[in-house]
Amino acid sequence: MISSFLSGRGRRVRQVLAGSVFLLSFGYGKTVCAQNTSEGASQFQVSGDIQLKLVTLDELPVDGGFKLPETTYSDVVSALRVSWQPTPDVIFRSWLKTEFRNYVKNRSANRYRFLDEIVFHELSVEFTDLMSDRLDLKIGRFPMHYGRGLQILESSPLDAERSYGFNGIRGRFKFAHYKLDLIGIYSPEEDEYLINNKHKKIGFLESDERGVVAYLTSNDKSATAGLPSDIYYMFKHERPRFGQSDVYLHTLGFIWPLQWTEQFSSYWELARQGGHRRGGGDVRAWLSDFSMNYQWPDKAWQPEVFFANYYLSGDDPATSTEENWHGLWARWPQYSYFLVWQFIPRIGDWTNINWSRLGLRLRPGDRTRFEMSIGPVYAPEKGLGGGDHRGNLLIAILNHRFTSRFSVMARAEFFESGDFHPEQDNLSWEARVQFKYEF
Repeated sequence: MISSFLSGRGRRVRQVLAGSVFLLSFGYGKTVCAQNTSEGASQFQVSGDIQLKLVTLDELPVDGGFKLPETTYSDVVSALRVSWQPTPDVIFRSWLKTEFRNYVKNRSANRYRFLDEIVFHELSVEFTDLMSDRLDLKIGRFPMHYGRGLQILESSPLDAERSYGFNGIRGRFKFAHYKLDLIGIYSPEEDEYLINNKHKKIGFLESDERGVVAYLTSNDKSATAGLPSDIYYMFKHERPRFGQSDVYLHTLGFIWPLQWTEQFSSYWELARQGGHRRGGGDVRAWLSDFSMNYQWPDKAWQPEVFFANYYLSGDDPATSTEENWHGLWARWPQYSYFLVWQFIPRIGDWTNINWSRLGLRLRPGDRTRFEMSIGPVYAPEKGLGGGDHRGNLLIAILNHRFTSRFSVMARAEFFESGDFHPEQDNLSWEARVQFKYEF
């Protein structure tokens, strides 16, 4: 039924329906209705947000040995969330969005039109408190976020604004001090949850992806203090892409946060990746994400200093083994909107990076947050420039909330290229301002 509805003949009908839903939601704002039933309250909720993003990029160097041209565009993203809970233990959720862009330069890319693309972040049903309150079951399409999102967060790497939802099923088993999520994922290259005009030839993925995840998380920090908070195993099968054959990946890792004192804390995620490629060699890769934070909560502006190191192994071309890290379901900007472009043509496929930085966070007021960091970015394996120094990266981020519904984020990243790239000492940047109104 879903496949037939999302086929070509129903495209205009879908656009009219989606547009009507958006207009109604904007007119009514947030609505909460409750009807008394014999088992409790039946609740219907509608909410959403509108975002305006202004983005500019200048001469970004990429691993392919060239630089991206200067690009400036505006992006309007509208989202609608609807949930219905007919009984206390059943809830239906829908989260959809539309987006259109306007490029200042390269106007031939202005193929976006309002409501010509509807993307589902979520379209799911969840059954809670099964098996005597020991199991929650979720089916359909839904977003997932674990840890800092370095393994699983975003489902559509071809555009960071495309979708956060994964097609799958998740069973959450609840214990005294832990919860265990068992997840099955299937993401096809041509996703039936994308309602898209034919003239825009934009998809979610380069190939089909499927996998299984077992994720154990602590839900009682006091009882598990000093132990890893997260332990996970992930299997992923990627169909052929980037001119390579199928790859089968097994990833095992943990997250270990520690609160040493009231002011000093640390965080460490370590993962080992193994597997093989059909008709090729083995896969052996590593991920490490480590940070230390020291804060003065009683001082003015609550200053906090931090050190962070993010390591992803790279491929040694002299061996038949693939030592480069494979990004699983986390091909999104992560810590940098600038660096995510470096891996083109493998968009967002974070790998071959050893990035250390020092940073400062300030809270000038209850509604304002500021962060700045600077540090060198190296690569375990050398690039086309003959060296292992990708460059030096400075990041500045300002978040401010004007009201409970209206906020702004301003972010700028400046990069001086190193000998990893053919052109050294080249200064490039990525900057964005993002306004958001929630209703």
